[in-house]
Amino acid sequence: MKVDYVLKAIAAVLAVVVFLFLFAPAFSETVLPGNFYVIEITGLSGLTVNGTATVMVPLPANAEGEPVIPEGVFSGDGVTGWQAAVRETPYGKMLAFTTTGEYAPDISVSFEVLQTEDELQRLPLHQRPTNLTAWEMKREPRLLVPVLATPNNMSVAEFSRVSSGTYTSVVFLDGFVPSPEDAAVVTFSLDYRGVGGTKRLIRENTWTTMVNTDVMSTESGFVPVPADYRVIAGGIGFL
Repeated sequence: MKVDYVLKAIAAVLAVVVFLFLFAPAFSETVLPGNFYVIEITGLSGLTVNGTATVMVPLPANAEGEPVIPEGVFSGDGVTGWQAAVRETPYGKMLAFTTTGEYAPDISVSFEVLQTEDELQRLPLHQRPTNLTAWEMKREPRLLVPVLATPNNMSVAEFSRVSSGTYTSVVFLDGFVPSPEDAAVVTFSLDYRGVGGTKRLIRENTWTTMVNTDVMSTESGFVPVPADYRVIAGGIGFL
């Protein structure tokens, strides 16, 4: 009996050691929240520009419409042949690409912004909604805006809490020489991921919005487009 007790105790100690060896790093691992936005617009290549051409796409934001990626990240000439900047529109802020070249090249660009611990702690308590910690604020739902319409006329806040659904957003085209005979298809492929991060094995939600739609190059102005929204539920990090 005594020998069995000793063997069981040794087995229990070994089990704890093995568990700590395998999972202790996970308890201390932190994956910081981040925002990832990939923009691919094809079918522009070869279109003739009438002075200045402009293409606009939605921006990642929270349910209140506040951008979750700093505007300065988007600005500049990082896309060959285009100047990018955030612009106010009748529907809210959008990311605008403009070119004055004779012909418009396709657009392919990605933006990645990870939060740092310093940034997470930067807001004082009185500026945090419902006194949430900075980390908890990164749990807020995110999607591409503007939102023109939602199923059953839900508010954006209500819609952002569903697990998945399709809503109506908007893109913009202007400044291309119209040519109905040679009308081209412009394909908008937008892929946004808002990652809640992982802390002490607790993985927060990930919010995704995807737009994959074709627009005729003869269009001019704002064009409503379907946007697919999905929430990837968080949980225990090693499950």
